[in-house]
Amino acid sequence: MWAMQKVQREFAMTKILLIEDEAPVREMLLDELTVQGYEVIEAANGEEGLQKFLENEPDLVLCDRAMAGMSGYDVLSRIRGAHPQYDEVPFVFLTALTDPRDKAAVEHLRPAAYIEKPVDFNRLTEQIKTLLTLRKTG
Repeated sequence: MWAMQKVQREFAMTKILLIEDEAPVREMLLDELTVQGYEVIEAANGEEGLQKFLENEPDLVLCDRAMAGMSGYDVLSRIRGAHPQYDEVPFVFLTALTDPRDKAAVEHLRPAAYIEKPVDFNRLTEQIKTLLTLRKTG
């Protein structure tokens, strides 16, 4: 419990944009992140995610890699290409794609991390804390 309170104080008001097209996965992640004290902005697809990114300027993005329509790759590509002022915002792909070639195909866009599905919440929590700390001290 103390560790969760410490996270809540340390990253109070931290905005995380969650872009996930599978409603059950999105809701599960939303619940977990909200309990940890993060302000979570939800998007159900890439187009909505890009719009909410520009409207809310989140501190970190969690984005499904493979979505219908605008993929996570497309979202990151548009943000990095058209909005260089956001280059330092950590972008974490959530993915069921485990082929190393998939990761290699997007490395030029500099995603901060990959979290494989099904999501290990302990690993996700640690990755978020690490990325936010690096950004804060960066």
